[in-house]
Amino acid sequence: MKIISVEFKNFASYGNRTQRIDFEEDRGELYLVLGNNGAGKSSLARVITYLCYGKVEGSNLRDLPNRVNREMWGRIVLESKGNHVEIERGINPGIFNVKINRTEYDVAGKTNLQDFLESEIFEIPYHVFKNVIILSVNDFKSFITMSNRDKKAIVDRIFGFSIINEMREVIKLKRKVVMDEIRTLDDEIRTLEDSISSVEEKIKYVEASKRERDESKIQELKDRLLEMNSSKEKLKEAASKLREKLQQYDQENRSASTRKAQAKAEINSTKRELKLYDNHECPTCQSPLDTDFHHGIKAEKESGLERLAETLKQAEEESSRIEESLTKVREQSRQVSIKAGQLDTQMEAMKRELVRIAKEKSEDGGHLRQLVKDFTGKKTVKSNKKTETDGENYYLTALEGILGEDGIKNLAIRSILPSFNNNIMLMGKEMGIPFGILFDEKFNCMLYHLGEEISPRTLSTGEKKKVDFVIIMALIKMIKNRFPGLNILFLDEIFSSIDASGVYHIIEILHQIIKEIGINTFVINHTVLPSEYFDKKVEITKDGGFSEFSIEAIG
Repeated sequence: MKIISVEFKNFASYGNRTQRIDFEEDRGELYLVLGNNGAGKSSLARVITYLCYGKVEGSNLRDLPNRVNREMWGRIVLESKGNHVEIERGINPGIFNVKINRTEYDVAGKTNLQDFLESEIFEIPYHVFKNVIILSVNDFKSFITMSNRDKKAIVDRIFGFSIINEMREVIKLKRKVVMDEIRTLDDEIRTLEDSISSVEEKIKYVEASKRERDESKIQELKDRLLEMNSSKEKLKEAASKLREKLQQYDQENRSASTRKAQAKAEINSTKRELKLYDNHECPTCQSPLDTDFHHGIKAEKESGLERLAETLKQAEEESSRIEESLTKVREQSRQVSIKAGQLDTQMEAMKRELVRIAKEKSEDGGHLRQLVKDFTGKKTVKSNKKTETDGENYYLTALEGILGEDGIKNLAIRSILPSFNNNIMLMGKEMGIPFGILFDEKFNCMLYHLGEEISPRTLSTGEKKKVDFVIIMALIKMIKNRFPGLNILFLDEIFSSIDASGVYHIIEILHQIIKEIGINTFVINHTVLPSEYFDKKVEITKDGGFSEFSIEAIG
């Protein structure tokens, strides 16, 4: 997806004057973005995301238009998969028009039209686009100290592994259902085997005394049937009570989950409100927030935050307790069901034996053999079903492994690691980094000096930033290889804590790389940077509460 031009107005802090950026074809230019805090530098990336995908992460659509003019409009022109695409969007009034190869395109409904763009036209899914076009060293945790979970999340979003992860979760859930079915079949087969063994024992007994009719035996069977029937009734009563407990615990669990969610939402809301006081001034009107009134509000919210944390803790403890009770009651219910099934089978055998003894003067065990035959047939059916289910479980287990960390994802990573590590090595030398940087197949980052591994804690802040820059540049190359049409990138605050000579090195390398791979790169920084390596300067100003920018060629 190659962006050709972007124009918009009334987006966030920008006013009625139309803002436009044109990108020269097949060129990667380095843009220096200048502007005060709050001027609207980050809006450039957000408006591009909105125009392509109709949404912006972390924002409601109603919050995107300028607060004063309360309307918004934009148009983006791009090329993708050999198509010339023009997308026009607006809010108040709502606009969503698409031209493909300069012809109006429409499907049944605007939602379907967006689905069509993402599935048939764009090369980059939304969840990848929103995470890779903006890279910030401040937000982008250092790879040399990053947790495995964070590294996995970054690699997954670069290579589009999120879909594979979702598929794996579906497989895991399906496999859980299959495992439950296998356990049920095992229980049923064991019950049938017990019944067969019980009836076969009866056959031996009958054959040993086949010409004897023992009234005491009949009475004994009747007494046992009565006892079993009484036991069965108790089991029914127990099963009914267990179901009531399950319903009760399930309702309590939902209530606890609701309280947890509410507590978390209130905690997050309170934390966002408290962040307003960190800068000691209102982000909108710059009024001071250090009066007794504001301190009182802040103290009250901090106190409320502690109470909410305690409420959340209590809800989590209650949820854990209820979950343990649910697990115990479910197991009790399963055991009651198994015992009831065993009783039914045994009672059925005894009833048949009573009928046989009552009707026949002699007994040769024929009906019991038929009973064994029936039970054996049922067992065969259950065993065959279990064999099929075992096969399905084997298949799902293998598929889960293929979709796991050591499956196709690992193969993809191994295929790019040599090039990735080589890029890091070459750029590290150009940056004058005196140690080696190497990633293994699990994307663990290791540092070497004179053949020995060194700890990241021995690096200075500036050295860590240089290492981060080298890794980010290698990642940019990976992103370009993954999405060849991508031609835009935003780098935010990548020069913090780096000395002047390091800044020159980074800008020089960055300039070379973006020319090589053809990505228009916007560098956002709050300190003065050497401009000779930049192609263009984007100066953002804010006058009368409205932002606007101007673009000027450098050199």
